[in-house]
Amino acid sequence: MSNETKIFLGIIIITIIAIVGGAFLFSQPTKTINPEILSPNTAWATGSATPKSTLVEFSDYECPACKQVKPIVNEIISKYSAKGLRFVYRHFPLPQHKYAIKAAATAEAAGKQGKFWEMGDLLFDRQSELSDDLFPKLATELKLDVDQFSKDQISQETNKRIGDDTAAGNQVGINATPTFFLNGVKVNLKSFGELEVAVADSLK
Repeated sequence: MSNETKIFLGIIIITIIAIVGGAFLFSQPTKTINPEILSPNTAWATGSATPKSTLVEFSDYECPACKQVKPIVNEIISKYSAKGLRFVYRHFPLPQHKYAIKAAATAEAAGKQGKFWEMGDLLFDRQSELSDDLFPKLATELKLDVDQFSKDQISQETNKRIGDDTAAGNQVGINATPTFFLNGVKVNLKSFGELEVAVADSLK
């Protein structure tokens, strides 16, 4: 048997192994994550109080893709909350984003004064302007107690909440944002438009 034939047969064998292995992997049941990890009672949530489906997003306020999907998420919340959807937001600030952690802390501090979701919208809307100077200005725009906001922004409680979210994300293997889980199962999207389809199907 010539060397060329041996190489050719080797490639065929490797290809067959890869195909069989891939088929085996894709035939495995989809892993469902414990809801206590994905959506604990301490996490920020909105929508149905008695949900049929729960959508969890791990997100980063400085992430361009997270900003891109935000209007879609808002539309889904508006459209499906009354039909039984609960939406849970988890922080997952990426290390390459300079202001991601501070932005998360800004949302948490606003949340202490009942404006978590409103601050989140502002942070995404003003993503290109994120800076240390911007955060107190946003607090002023939302008519928050800015002194209290500044204290809450750097509190141990705020730091722990962001750390807990990040740890949960690491535990379930997240390496990019946004990442979504629907009823404990990771949603693999080819386009963000598929997210609403998945949510609608889960509520049928």
